Amino acid sequence: MGPRPSQAVADLVGRLDECVGDTRTARTLPGECYTSEEFFAFEKEALLFREWLCLGHHSSIPDPGDYYTITVADEPLIVVRGEDHVVRVLSAVCRHRGHPVAQDAGNCAQFRCPYHWWSYALDGSLVAAPEMRHTLPLPELRADTRLPELRVELWHGLIFANFDLDAAPLAPTLWRIEREVAAFGMEDLVATPVESVGERPWNWKLHHENALEPYHTQFVHRGYHEMAPVSRATFWDFEEDEGAVMHPTYFDNAQGGLDGGMNPMGVAISPSIPGLSDDQRSRVLFGSIPPTLFLSIFPNYVGLSILLPQSAGVTLGRRHLLYPKSVAEDPTWSWIHASEEAFDDIAGVQDATTTSTLQVSLRSRYAPSGRYSHQEATLPQFNTWLVRRYQRYLAETGAAS
Repeated sequence: MGPRPSQAVADLVGRLDECVGDTRTARTLPGECYTSEEFFAFEKEALLFREWLCLGHHSSIPDPGDYYTITVADEPLIVVRGEDHVVRVLSAVCRHRGHPVAQDAGNCAQFRCPYHWWSYALDGSLVAAPEMRHTLPLPELRADTRLPELRVELWHGLIFANFDLDAAPLAPTLWRIEREVAAFGMEDLVATPVESVGERPWNWKLHHENALEPYHTQFVHRGYHEMAPVSRATFWDFEEDEGAVMHPTYFDNAQGGLDGGMNPMGVAISPSIPGLSDDQRSRVLFGSIPPTLFLSIFPNYVGLSILLPQSAGVTLGRRHLLYPKSVAEDPTWSWIHASEEAFDDIAGVQDATTTSTLQVSLRSRYAPSGRYSHQEATLPQFNTWLVRRYQRYLAETGAAS
């Protein structure tokens, strides 16, 4: 159990029931939820150390010994495929003096700390500790020394990890999105190399909110989003036990709505993923699996945006696109990938302008608890996901007001 939240945080959470429900009654989250470092510290304990965090796609580490590193909530982690082909997520912090035992990505037989050369096997067990035999026999040191391991769950090839070893399974909470993505065979798709998009000067929740609601697309992305217009966005129900918030927007193009794409022609520039229904080929599905994953599911590829909250006002981003293996092996794959990313680059700049400005203005004493448009139906749902977890943590720590 983490630290007991302050009374100020408990009081703020106590005001958030008005933010759940639907667009007829719900109000936006107060500005402090985005700007307060005290509230962000609470979120680290209530969410980041208790919820399932997407860290990538298993195709990024196809072979035994493949690994990459990622830092979540100031915790350096290693995502690695072991000699037994099992995907593990280990703490990268050496059990001797705390220096990271791995950085970046690569392939190795064991992780060796560069500071004093303590070495660990791919499963986190201690292999070597130079000169430590003068302190105690190495077998004794090995018996109680290993890199801490997070709980891992693979869902359609996506790697989720949880610091809470007793957490309930993730998959049962994804029952609605499961029905929508099963046909895409994401576990068999191939991920592009990770693209780091650096520090984004806004709160992690603003990123999810902006990506989830189509209301802004007709204004911020005017002239760039007409192939999937807000008028063709639809919304679904949401239940409190769900782990994903999502909605589809249907294409409006010259092929009867099938196999659309976010480009000037409005059509996909690579073959659609085999086995999709006409409905799946006629839309893009936007989905959030908070707190770290946003999905953009097109007929021909799946976009993964991995969000790594750093502070109340800073979020790091990592991005992959997932394609069928046949496309990934095509000589033109790099051109296809670059073309798909070109739209995201334009839209990203447009979104960055408004979202970074919004982050600053939410510090105002006049920051609103405003009303939602019917085209923002996903946002009260997102609030519901958040608020129920805030309240649960307060209750478990005895801090509920």
